[in-house]
Amino acid sequence: MAIPIKIFDVISKYERNVLDQYNRYQEYVESDTARLQRLHELNRLNPPEVIEFENPWWKFWRRMERIELDPTPLTDTQFQAMLTARRRIQKLQFACEGATEADVPMLAFLREYGYRQMLSEWNDKHFFMYRPVVHWNGATVELSHLIIGPSHIYMVEWLDGDRSIYHISKEKTWIHQPLKGENNRVVNPLIALTRTEEIVRQFLPSYDGVFQKVTVAPNGYFDHVPTSSTTQFVSRSDYAQWMKQVNGRAPIVKAQQIRDVATLLDQTAQMPFRQFLDQ
Repeated sequence: MAIPIKIFDVISKYERNVLDQYNRYQEYVESDTARLQRLHELNRLNPPEVIEFENPWWKFWRRMERIELDPTPLTDTQFQAMLTARRRIQKLQFACEGATEADVPMLAFLREYGYRQMLSEWNDKHFFMYRPVVHWNGATVELSHLIIGPSHIYMVEWLDGDRSIYHISKEKTWIHQPLKGENNRVVNPLIALTRTEEIVRQFLPSYDGVFQKVTVAPNGYFDHVPTSSTTQFVSRSDYAQWMKQVNGRAPIVKAQQIRDVATLLDQTAQMPFRQFLDQ
């Protein structure tokens, strides 16, 4: 799973020191996994099963009996699913300092398509910023999603229509043709991608990797794809192969990648998590 390091303008632990916090997270995951593995082997991750029954009337001094049975052990599949869910929350707590497990139901972005895809599909050698808010020319600007890999910085817009067709044009909106229902219009994602690239290039003027603008429709298709474009269009038919290539380019985390992440974080706005919840 990729590592979220910034959510909108919420204060992130990574803003203190990216490398230090990244190492802290890795060490924590290693120790936490080992501890849970021991508990799993001892069958102590599930609470004991309790059976209550009523005694005969004449046992008035003890009308209810309680028997505790050994808990049902987790299967290996259930254990791995529990670890995955736990990691998602722990990653969120590093990206949003002050977040707790109890806050999860109130965070709508956790259910958004782009967040789920970036967290689950990209390998953990990528860091991602979910619609980061940056300081630019005396104002705050929300950018497209940024995914920082060892050799590429991807600027990504996600389209989540199921088997929809997106008709590409130069207008401010595109026609979205769903499989069922009437056509509607969606904001042209190229506008946000162009603005994001312009700003990120200013933040990283000496970057020697690849800036890649991408519009992704993992379950949909594109019509009128331009023959020459600086933006890559990834549809249902080539999404799996594209993801394989993306993860193949990122076998390790590099020192320069960490420095680039730190530079980008220095430009982001900072809002306390509790204030973000109250908006």
